[in-house]
Amino acid sequence: MKLKIFLVVFVISALSIVGQTASDYFPEQTGYKWYFESVPLDSLNNPINSLKFFSIDSFTVVTPYFGRTANLVLTKTGAQSTINFQPYLDSLFYSFETTSGFEYFDPVNVDTLLGNIDTTLGINFINFFNSLKGWYSYYRFASANNVEYQVFKKDTAVTINSISATLRFELIGKKLTDEAITTAIGTFTCKKFVLEVRLSYLFLNIFPIKMFGVEDTLWFASDNWKVKSYMPTTKIDLSYLGFPAFNIPGLETNITTPITNVDDEDGFIRDFKLYQNYPNPFNPSTKISWQSPVSGWQTLKVFDVLGNKVATLVDEYKPAGNYEVEFNPVSIIKHPASGIYFYQLKVDNFVQSRKMVLLK
Repeated sequence: MKLKIFLVVFVISALSIVGQTASDYFPEQTGYKWYFESVPLDSLNNPINSLKFFSIDSFTVVTPYFGRTANLVLTKTGAQSTINFQPYLDSLFYSFETTSGFEYFDPVNVDTLLGNIDTTLGINFINFFNSLKGWYSYYRFASANNVEYQVFKKDTAVTINSISATLRFELIGKKLTDEAITTAIGTFTCKKFVLEVRLSYLFLNIFPIKMFGVEDTLWFASDNWKVKSYMPTTKIDLSYLGFPAFNIPGLETNITTPITNVDDEDGFIRDFKLYQNYPNPFNPSTKISWQSPVSGWQTLKVFDVLGNKVATLVDEYKPAGNYEVEFNPVSIIKHPASGIYFYQLKVDNFVQSRKMVLLK
């Protein structure tokens, strides 16, 4: 009987551990897209709806990146009216190892915080934090609830108002109790984490005294990854060091349904548009979409970096409308090479080209 009870407990425990596998919370297939709506917060953490903006993240490819197998997510941010037409300009890298979710740290991702500190304290923290670039275990799914863990730390000696001091920069993580939340794409029981960017003064170069911290709370849904984040406005008061107080603005971000451009809500196509292919970079295939306000003979061709035509995807008469085609180099080009390609749309007198990247 005791053996049976032990086996039951063991199985339940094993299933619980399996359920904490970090990769379970990230989409399995490339091509997945996240659409986000973000609202800045004022000093009282009230939303400033007039400053609302949107983001689109795209799970593009699984690729080696600085020693780890990484899920590359391209991201872009802009107004609702333009976000679909903008190119992806930034990248995020995620990697998973059993119960840990890794993220590649780049100071550019905390440039708002560092820029505020640089401006106020007169210390070039951005150059300092470039030395921290690398992979870190941000999200520890098997961690005990409400117990802090250190993601990384960095100490540096600085001089402030002729006084030498040692400061410590840390990223502190903590897993909170699971929480059920309702989003625009459904209701999920989420893993919940808080990440705190913390700056401390090292008294006697040994004992850290916290100067301030900026917290970002994140919710992760199974197979969806991040569906919500909330960073309250943080007031920084360093008057005891002779510096003026300042605020680091807060931000609330929620996942939303695919973003519709305001100009296109009535369904009327006003002009030509050739959109950026998705995903980009891509492997093995990508989709190219465009719209034409007029009927006419339409051609869509692909060229290599030397200007040689490698494929004709469309060459026919089409009525006005929205269109999309898939480009799979392997099925068209013999031994396609990795690198830059261009695709060009021609409709009557309209000609436009865009760049895309094949990764192999």
